[in-house]
Amino acid sequence: MAELHDLLMDAKKKMYEKDQLERKREKRIAEAEVLRLKEEALRHKLQEEEEDVEKLEKMSLMNLFVTVSGRKLERMEKEKREVVEARLKWREVKQAVKEIQREISGMEASISALGNPEREYDRCYKEKKADLIKKGSQKGRKIIELGNQRSFLQAELVEIEEAVTAGKQAGSALDEAAASLSSAENWGVLDMVGGGFWTTAVKHSELDDADRYIRTAQQYLRTFANELDDLHDHYEVKLEVSSGWAAADYFFDSLVVDWFVQNKIQASQKEVEDLRSRTYAAVAELESLHQQYEQQEAELKREQDQVIGA
Repeated sequence: MAELHDLLMDAKKKMYEKDQLERKREKRIAEAEVLRLKEEALRHKLQEEEEDVEKLEKMSLMNLFVTVSGRKLERMEKEKREVVEARLKWREVKQAVKEIQREISGMEASISALGNPEREYDRCYKEKKADLIKKGSQKGRKIIELGNQRSFLQAELVEIEEAVTAGKQAGSALDEAAASLSSAENWGVLDMVGGGFWTTAVKHSELDDADRYIRTAQQYLRTFANELDDLHDHYEVKLEVSSGWAAADYFFDSLVVDWFVQNKIQASQKEVEDLRSRTYAAVAELESLHQQYEQQEAELKREQDQVIGA
């Protein structure tokens, strides 16, 4: 009887997990389509910008006066800058498409690994129900009810743990980005007062590091935002999710190309610090929620043990 009850609880937990994964997968598939369309639009935009630069470079001698006057050179710099910005945005979305496709593949593998818990639950439930009817036991029905509640909480604890992990990973990457930006700002001050080639090189090295950490943070923030959305959609969890964390919203669009300007570095620092603060605040609330669910699950287990032992 106890073994059958354990099988019933395990099957119910897997049913919850499978349902959650299937809901997540459908949301990610919809997000992937939005991102795919955005990637296609940005790719066309990049091609157009590159064609503009190519046209300028192939201007005939009839435009010699414009070139000599400096206006062509000024326009050329503007067009090349737009190419860089377009390429950065396209690269960002293209990478996001790959990431979300990997996530979908991982979910499909997890769903497949869970098998058919519904069939196992039905089998165990029918067997247990027949035994309870035979014995006329109200106690058995109470045990099943408590077991279902425990299975639900156990599945939710897994969901919250996944969100906490993503949040901490994002926070760690933002910590690194903040440190690199702070160092870049310091070197930038020296650069502005005549630090020379070496100072400029070090500043840009720090900015390269910050760029890498921010790209990593963006990946984790997208995952974190999706995990939080899943909790929001189905449970009354009061967590503030910034629109800047939305999967298709890239809060650092074209920022990298402006980092050589000191005030842009400072603006980036404020952005990163704000995200760090919100990320860690959300993680703290999730950890508090996790503790509450653990306590509820433990109380249900004690109640279940008491019913079994009565």
